[in-house]
Amino acid sequence: MNKSIVATPIEYRDLIKEVYIDPIRTVVVIDDEFPSLDGLIAKELKDDGAWSGKDDDVKTVKEILKFCRQKEKPWLVDVHDGKKISFKKDEIIAPYLIHSDLMILDFHLGDNGEKAIKILKKLASNNHFNMVIVYTNGDSQAGGDIETVVRDIVLGMTYPDENLNFPASKDADIRAQIAEWEDEDEEILYRLSSEITEQTYLNYRANQENNCNYLLEQSEGQNIQDILKSFAKNTIPELNDIVRWLLWKKQKTIQIKLSDVNLGYVTTALPGSDVNWIRTDRLFVTVVKKRHQPKELPEKLLEALYGWCPEPHRLLMSQMRFLMDDRGVIAESEVLGNRHIQVGWLQKLLEPKSQAQNQVINNTITRHWEALGDVLRKDIKDFADRLVSHLISQSKTEVMEKHSKIDIKTESENIAKHINCYNSTKPVDGFHLTTGHVLELDSNSKKEYWICLSPACDLVPGQKERGLMGRLKDSMPFTAVQLEQTTIKNAIKNVNHNIFLFLEIDNEICAFTFHPEGNLKTNPAWEQMIAEKKGIFEIEGKELQIWRPGGNSQEGITMEKHTARVVAQLQYEYALNLLQRLGAIMTRVGLNFSKPN
Repeated sequence: MNKSIVATPIEYRDLIKEVYIDPIRTVVVIDDEFPSLDGLIAKELKDDGAWSGKDDDVKTVKEILKFCRQKEKPWLVDVHDGKKISFKKDEIIAPYLIHSDLMILDFHLGDNGEKAIKILKKLASNNHFNMVIVYTNGDSQAGGDIETVVRDIVLGMTYPDENLNFPASKDADIRAQIAEWEDEDEEILYRLSSEITEQTYLNYRANQENNCNYLLEQSEGQNIQDILKSFAKNTIPELNDIVRWLLWKKQKTIQIKLSDVNLGYVTTALPGSDVNWIRTDRLFVTVVKKRHQPKELPEKLLEALYGWCPEPHRLLMSQMRFLMDDRGVIAESEVLGNRHIQVGWLQKLLEPKSQAQNQVINNTITRHWEALGDVLRKDIKDFADRLVSHLISQSKTEVMEKHSKIDIKTESENIAKHINCYNSTKPVDGFHLTTGHVLELDSNSKKEYWICLSPACDLVPGQKERGLMGRLKDSMPFTAVQLEQTTIKNAIKNVNHNIFLFLEIDNEICAFTFHPEGNLKTNPAWEQMIAEKKGIFEIEGKELQIWRPGGNSQEGITMEKHTARVVAQLQYEYALNLLQRLGAIMTRVGLNFSKPN
């Protein structure tokens, strides 16, 4: 009888391990009780800085080294005692301390955690993604509790909320109100302030909307309302303002613990969770008690990463980043293995005039990037296949509830506009006007939006010197079609007509239509415009001067000058779609058919 082989189901935990744990190659351990290599050498040579610690600490370091070296892919380990790390403005922490794949950091480096938090802040401000296990005995005053350590780290990563700042007049009003209540209860300010603990402040900051409604729903907020009701005769005056004022006062009290630099949004595990974790854009931290053996640390880190539960696309991007680093050299050899292609690329770099140099460099980078991606694509796809296999093994509802941070039912329109904008546009690049650039210009104090739809080859500065191009010398003629703004709802409803554009302009996504009123039977409004300086625009402001036909006068047709700004750019295939539509309309043939009278 044939026995069918049942494939082992892929677990999300295993995918996280593959992305974040398996790539670890270098580890730095910082602990003031551990012997460093420098300290041991100094001890042998009887020099200054010789290590003089406990034998048990040496055994712990030995266990760490043994574990790291016996792995299937051994880790390279360095140990630092943390005693000579300086944080003066003119000195920098040694690079090898902030560029490891994993740091194991003692929280109490001869102090109450100030030095460890400074190290974490340094890690969170560099461009290398760092993972840290804070290895500690916990807060001695709290009986070895690590929740205090976690809270101190989160506070140290958190930048003050400027939205909490109160104008002096409003501050005076609230103080006057509380002064009235103090006539009845001298302790009211203390009672109100006691409800806003450090953890309450962090809970408020963890709410991305940073509004008081969330806090008022919690036990602290309910307690504040109960206190105020007894003084306000069932009417709570300026409740939100009072709560914000209390948060502002707390922020001022703990200001010394907060970060003096903005490290971005800080996310953490929910209070009371089985595992703890702290996340910024460039840093992941979990706190582990020293009673756990060194060999247990990777598993504790994995538990924390699983508790964080990174989104599927974050896993994919992180895996791509790892593969680029791990196999980039092999991919580079494959890309550059064809010497004829190398010579051809080099010739292109040496050909252009100075004004076209930027475009050639951009094209060369794009070609190399695509070639590198093509070589790595198979390995990335293997991981993507396993990721998707895991996701589709569950119900769609379960997956979305686990990985979606927004309400899909209420945000469906926003999701559609963001994905359409992302798919159809790209950041404005290049140095001159090209197909798919969207121009914003003022006409009679009203903003108009036009899309450049001349073929790209006709827009290269210096490409054509004959005919009209030659006569215009420094100017560049181009065809532009006016875009008519429409509602997001209308654009999404009729998106398959392929005539709607979703453009992010000044950080807001707007919808436009290529045909007036979004009606396919209406012809686009197009004009022949002329750009100064061969269509070359400023790199910073992306502005250029254009001329367009004005009205008739006694001297004939007039030309009006406008300052235009490139505000968006379509992906080339989307721009080509509109260019072909315009071409079909401009080349239509009128036949002599007759309608019945």
